Amino acid sequence: MKKAHRHIRGFVAAMIAVSAIAVPVVAASSAHASVELSFWSWRPEDTAFWTAEAAKFQAATGITVKYTPYVATDYNATLATALTAGKGPDVMLIRAYGGMANLSDAGNFMALTSKDVPMLAKMAPGTLAAAQGYKDKHQFGVPYSTSVLGVLYNPEILAKAGVAANPTSWSSLLSAMDRVKRAGYTALAVGTGYAPGLEQMWGAIAPAFYGGTAFYNDIVAGKKNFNDPAFVASLKAETQLFPYMPAGASGLDYNTQRALFANGKAAFYIGGNYEISYFRSLNPSAPIGWFPAPAATQGGARYVTNWADGAFAINAKTAHKAEALKFLNFIASKPLMQDGADKLGWIPPITGIQSSDPAIVAMQRKIGQMGTPFLTLVGFRYGNPTSSSIMQPGFQKVASGAATVTDLAKSIQDGVASWYDPFKG
Repeated sequence: MKKAHRHIRGFVAAMIAVSAIAVPVVAASSAHASVELSFWSWRPEDTAFWTAEAAKFQAATGITVKYTPYVATDYNATLATALTAGKGPDVMLIRAYGGMANLSDAGNFMALTSKDVPMLAKMAPGTLAAAQGYKDKHQFGVPYSTSVLGVLYNPEILAKAGVAANPTSWSSLLSAMDRVKRAGYTALAVGTGYAPGLEQMWGAIAPAFYGGTAFYNDIVAGKKNFNDPAFVASLKAETQLFPYMPAGASGLDYNTQRALFANGKAAFYIGGNYEISYFRSLNPSAPIGWFPAPAATQGGARYVTNWADGAFAINAKTAHKAEALKFLNFIASKPLMQDGADKLGWIPPITGIQSSDPAIVAMQRKIGQMGTPFLTLVGFRYGNPTSSSIMQPGFQKVASGAATVTDLAKSIQDGVASWYDPFKG
């Protein structure tokens, strides 16, 4: 992709706007009564939600939807294998930006227009860009939510540890974690065993160290690179959190670390809004607060990392195109989006919807004030190796002492430079 286009794609992702949509009325039809749509996702924790929504859709249309979730870390490979073989589901959740651009460029997803899904005409360019191909610029999916990173916390543990105010600077965050640790609690629920969580935690805290959107624009344009001292400083900041992780952090899996926070065993969890629904499923009364990642220095700039989380797409080879389009418009309706906001923590790309969860409301309000793109996710997942595929296990090597942050930065730079034109030469 040309540099200018990449710059536009990435920059507008930080300015994800919400807008109204018009959704065609879905009427029941006996012609669809025998049709069953297969629907794949990477979120097993959403099974109850989609089972309930599928029942509503069937009552309105006569179309059955079978929801099949896969383990998140296996999903891309599982879906790619099925689609490449000419099979796969009728409808699927696809990852944003470069997460599945190779599949869309290969013609696996049905190209969509605003005639197919009227909501698309009402969405901001930065939101739409998340579900377009890398080479083929058609629209291949319907984005559904903005993801926001920051610091989730348990106010009851902080009060018991004597932390009177939410940290606003990096030093005050580390000081708060010290107090929590001295009080006998686990400070940070995140461990090093789940590699994607390490990139997400970095994504939350890093912009304060490398300079937010200004640095993002420069590195996308090739004016700076991953060896830049500011980027290395952002990697080093994450290592300062390692001492506050739970005992046995290297063996901690995703669900175990989430359970620690949800069940009141840890004071902080650095992650996204999409975690809250899982926390609530484990412990409906869990006290959860949220604040933007702290500034690198007292009084410095603070940032809220955000991106379009993913999109719903249709298999180009589906035998049930009309029914699949009905389902996509059902997903794009305000009632379902409101359910997603209340039950799954979505921040939908349409107006008039707000979550009932105070922590998510706080996140939504800060996007316009402090928003910045998730650097590695939005900007550098289009080629192979992706920045993320290097960073995630790279952080584990740093945690084990097998590499330094300088080594990690160089490995990311060398890997991305192998396919990203602005870095070549």
